[in-house]
Amino acid sequence: MSLTTLSRLRRSPGAAPLVLGHRGARHAAPENTHAAFELSRTEGAHGVELDVRLVKTGEIIVLHDPSLTRVTQQNDRRHVEQLSLADARRVDIGRGERVPLLSEVLDWAALHDQLVNVEVKSDVRRRRDLVRGVIALLAQHPYAARGVWLSSFDPRFVWALARALPQVPCAFLFHTKSPIARAAALVGAATFKRLGARAVHPEHVLVTEARMQAWRSKSELVGTWTVNDEARARELSALGVDFLISDRPGAILRAISTLP
Repeated sequence: MSLTTLSRLRRSPGAAPLVLGHRGARHAAPENTHAAFELSRTEGAHGVELDVRLVKTGEIIVLHDPSLTRVTQQNDRRHVEQLSLADARRVDIGRGERVPLLSEVLDWAALHDQLVNVEVKSDVRRRRDLVRGVIALLAQHPYAARGVWLSSFDPRFVWALARALPQVPCAFLFHTKSPIARAAALVGAATFKRLGARAVHPEHVLVTEARMQAWRSKSELVGTWTVNDEARARELSALGVDFLISDRPGAILRAISTLP
């Protein structure tokens, strides 16, 4: 039987949670770059989390922010949706690294059997184009059903992606600052399956024993972010989360590997 993304993510009894590099191993490499993803892999991470956006010419790139301001240390303030792919590729986003395409990262992941969590950014202007582009790419990529899952803070994105790509699991992201997140944390995951979500991705400060029970009753998987403290990682492991997303994947792996 071939492995699916869900079967690979699901935590086995007695096993430690999986660990993913948050935008790669961004503690020591420019985030969302090939260097960060490769460092995460060499530190022992089971996969990576990344963010995707569209450039002007329609390609899907890997970048967290809507502009280049932060990743270029204020040297380039252009909005990525105003750039062609060629223009975006010319930009040094740290230590000579360039913005990767999502398709390139998926090819790398398939080569190394790395899991990939693709966050589809919702603070974009061409929302439909981004969702359609992600659907088109994953519908034809051979690794999508074996090692990729999608997530978004926007429930409409989760709904659309889950229906178009039943072979690719979708997760609902939420954090402490959003009203919908606060509601989700309080009432459990009753609406998540109606959205088509197979997993929930709460910010780690929201994870408690009571909430884990509620989420487990309605969702197949629970993964949390961004976990950089070793003691908190051990707490979350004891609470039963399936995977941890961290800027420091190597350190977090070592921390949870010492658990009895």
